[in-house]
Amino acid sequence: MADHIPVPVLITDFDGTLYRGDAPIRHYAEQAAATLEAAARAELLNGVEEFLAVGAAAGPALAQAIDGWEAVAVLARAAGLDGDRLQRAFLTTRELMLDPVRCPLEVPTGYAELITELRSAGVRVVLATNSPADGLEALLHRLELPPLLDAVVSGTGKPEGLRRLLRAELPQAPERLCVVGDHWRNDIEPGVEIGAHSAYIDRFGRADGPASAVAPAVEGLLDSIRTWATAWAPLERN
Repeated sequence: MADHIPVPVLITDFDGTLYRGDAPIRHYAEQAAATLEAAARAELLNGVEEFLAVGAAAGPALAQAIDGWEAVAVLARAAGLDGDRLQRAFLTTRELMLDPVRCPLEVPTGYAELITELRSAGVRVVLATNSPADGLEALLHRLELPPLLDAVVSGTGKPEGLRRLLRAELPQAPERLCVVGDHWRNDIEPGVEIGAHSAYIDRFGRADGPASAVAPAVEGLLDSIRTWATAWAPLERN
């Protein structure tokens, strides 16, 4: 009888990776800015739009923002809004995301098809997100994602939480792990550190760190992910 061969594991991010769309970012910004005076509100909303268009090139104030969510938070704090206001805006946005009419979102077709292909070959697919559990299951069902996933880890607490998850999934075979995401420090760096395959969506051209493959959209990473999976797919057992 053949020795046990560790199953390859793909750990994917959620926001900006397994689904994408800027409608939630805009709503988050609008909710956060709702109590500001007109001029300050316009400045925040315009800043978010500029970030979504050109990323960190929008200006030094946004250099630290990795994605649209962080851009809203940076601009909101600069406008004097506190964490409680941002949290309320975030939770309201998560509720809106359940409405396909008011909040259009896209699951990248090629990525979904690849995940289906990999799972049929024996790859375990885990969704790891910093999003809280509240409302997450409903959102996953709205996007028809549960059939693509073997496990969902909410409130991961990346990056440290992802490091723990990677150790738990395949402590002895990091080369059989693949991490996919759009936030280098949170989604990619923990995998790079241990020698996992890494697929980095660098939408805004930040080049925050190295990865096995880098592209501005997940479509540019599919071949790299498929090649990794082909190398480590479980052998047929007799």
